Amino acid sequence: MQEEQAKRPCRVRHYVLATPDKDFVCNQLYDFLQLKPTPKRDGPGPTEAFGFTTSMMRVGTTLIEVVQPIRKPHQLHTFFEERGGKDGGFMAVMQTYDAEALRNRATAESLKFAMDMDFGGQRLMQFNYKDFGTRFEFYKYTPEENWWGNPLTGPYSDSPLAEEIVGAEVAVEQPADKAALAARVFLARQEGSSIICVDDRRIDFVAPSETKLRGLTSIYLKARQRDRAGDVARIANVDFKLV
Repeated sequence: MQEEQAKRPCRVRHYVLATPDKDFVCNQLYDFLQLKPTPKRDGPGPTEAFGFTTSMMRVGTTLIEVVQPIRKPHQLHTFFEERGGKDGGFMAVMQTYDAEALRNRATAESLKFAMDMDFGGQRLMQFNYKDFGTRFEFYKYTPEENWWGNPLTGPYSDSPLAEEIVGAEVAVEQPADKAALAARVFLARQEGSSIICVDDRRIDFVAPSETKLRGLTSIYLKARQRDRAGDVARIANVDFKLV
């Protein structure tokens, strides 16, 4: 059983946008995705002790999280400074079924986690953003369906515009090399030179440009109405593309 868990591919669970103005970005997303705002919980949020606030919304079975720092210094401020003050795609959050096997694969590739800790009763392991172009954060959830946001039973509405998030794009130097590295470490399937498939989701690695700073640059959504395929909304310097 343990050997089978070690070989199970990782899964994409949600994507994180970072911004100095969370309400503004959330409202843009609610409008574009035609979502009802997610109800706010009473009292302080679970992340405030770590210096940031967070809001989540769901598309299909995948979450979009928007974070805003509430104190300095914080790594989110460093993220903004490195981008010339711009907000943007901060992180992809993944699920691993065997934390030790993931740790061993990372070590074999001479990779070190920026964080490796318990968080809210779950095991959290985060790669440095320089390793893959953006932060990839992994959780070993216990039980395995007890993951953040509880999207299937939580207080989320369905988007009339998109039925699922089916992929993302990450800008990074040497995208083909990074894709191959990610395929080995994440137990992903590599397609072509710079695309990996993680379960039923894809991640495209592309070269940075003037309009695509290094990091999470696009999110792909499966359109419910086929005539909307090809539409794009740019929110928090991330292109939300209907496919």
